[in-house]
Amino acid sequence: MALDFINLNKSPKQFFDILPTDWQDIIVSEWDAYKKTATIYVLKDKNEIVAGGIVFLNSHPEMTDFEQSFQYLFSEGYLYIGYLWVIPQKRNQQLASKWLDKLKEENKNQKYWLTIEEESLSYFYKKNGFKLLKESTNSASKEWLLTYSPIK
Repeated sequence: MALDFINLNKSPKQFFDILPTDWQDIIVSEWDAYKKTATIYVLKDKNEIVAGGIVFLNSHPEMTDFEQSFQYLFSEGYLYIGYLWVIPQKRNQQLASKWLDKLKEENKNQKYWLTIEEESLSYFYKKNGFKLLKESTNSASKEWLLTYSPIK
């Protein structure tokens, strides 16, 4: 599988179309407000988008209170990774890891942060070099914040 890592900002609809409907409902209506401070990167296998995500230079749509309390990370040089998605028929092929690897290659000295709402995803991100920074205390909607810093 020959994968191309592509900036898709010029045709974001291609990425939005692969996302789950609830994610589309959030990001599509807000994209005009974010497109100048966010970049969509996708992995394409031939002409098919198989995975993608958005890197935000500052806030993103529907930031939770927990995430808002860590906005200082932007001023420390971190970028936020959101909406990382692999199409269902291509799962279990390490495409999300490959997407993260390509992102890190593209920006070798860049630091990233993200939040997850499913604790089971923490293993995946830790395996990809992220470290758990904080766990929310809200038992009704748990979140975990992870960061990545390149080794210098």
